[in-house]
Amino acid sequence: MGKEKSLKIHRKDTGIKPESVGYLSETIETIDKHLSSLIERKRLQAAAYIISKDNKIIAHNSMGKLLYNDAKKDFQPDSIRMIASITKVFVAISILQLVEQGKIRLDQPVAEIIEEFKTPVHEKISIFHLLTHTSGLRPDPGVFFEPYPLDWRWLDTKNWIRDSLRDFLLLEPGKEWRYSSTGFTILSEIITRVSGVFAEKYIIDNIAKPLGMDNTFFDVPEELTHRICFTSEWDKKWFGRGKKRPDWAPPRGSGGLYSTLEDLQKLGQMLINKGTLNGVRILSRKAVESMTRNHTKGVLNYCWDAGGIEMEYGLGLNVYSNNTFLSPGSFSHEGAGLSGLYMDPAENMVFAYICPLNKDVDWEPEAVINLRNIVWSGII
Repeated sequence: MGKEKSLKIHRKDTGIKPESVGYLSETIETIDKHLSSLIERKRLQAAAYIISKDNKIIAHNSMGKLLYNDAKKDFQPDSIRMIASITKVFVAISILQLVEQGKIRLDQPVAEIIEEFKTPVHEKISIFHLLTHTSGLRPDPGVFFEPYPLDWRWLDTKNWIRDSLRDFLLLEPGKEWRYSSTGFTILSEIITRVSGVFAEKYIIDNIAKPLGMDNTFFDVPEELTHRICFTSEWDKKWFGRGKKRPDWAPPRGSGGLYSTLEDLQKLGQMLINKGTLNGVRILSRKAVESMTRNHTKGVLNYCWDAGGIEMEYGLGLNVYSNNTFLSPGSFSHEGAGLSGLYMDPAENMVFAYICPLNKDVDWEPEAVINLRNIVWSGII
């Protein structure tokens, strides 16, 4: 048998020596070996990541296949991938912008904006409850490993708001943390109604474009589609659906954005900077401080076998007071499939990864938890 071809790693030259900002170069080699192993073990189709410290990019590497059905095309550092639920961070920022403008308030009942919430069951749900996943609305299918989960068919109906609310609330708002993409789709509708601009356009115009996130889209331009990572036929079909959406379709605020690692780093650095990047202000300092502190003290989480632990959650972000190597005050969001954005203000560090899962792999902790620990171990 011939010698197996080693996995090629693409390293974008950043011009920054890691040690100059207090980071070990050998840790980057450990990261590359760890991710290469996951690809070789058929857990991941590809893997890519970016690390910045003091807003200086010290690593921007990629490896693996861009396409599930074409071994000749490699995933590049600037490849485009659907970032799934990281889209929710953009929604949360948009909501807080509208709060800053005095157009809405966090404790405002959703029923004051959306007629379908004017029921005895839903009238107590506030914008705050939606942002913190404590509304009691239907959680994402499968979060309790239920044998017959609810599905997403309500997204394809003309009366999608009403249909998304058909499932009765099992809990009063504020009682339990239940991850709900439905809630963030509703938040996106609030952005549309309050701003007068369709939420998807609002997000691009008021967050992505001002930050210079030039490769972040809900609908990737035709001339850039050759850079998109697909992991299955379903992936491709989902991408194609975006071009045929009816006028009544709900905004894709719960998970519809495509982006790159470099763009995610800009978003993360803006939040670490308390709302600004390169002289552009996206949010006020106080809005970012509110977004990134724990608002769910005493609220329990049973999702994905969490077992009833007390949840730490900000306004649209996970927040951490004690999470392995992350500094207290760090915050993040992850996206299914897999992607993640982590920010550590104490170290002024942003870490983003895109690790597309291989076929038939639903979750890979080594590409999230283990990877995160390796990255933070490199801080000098």
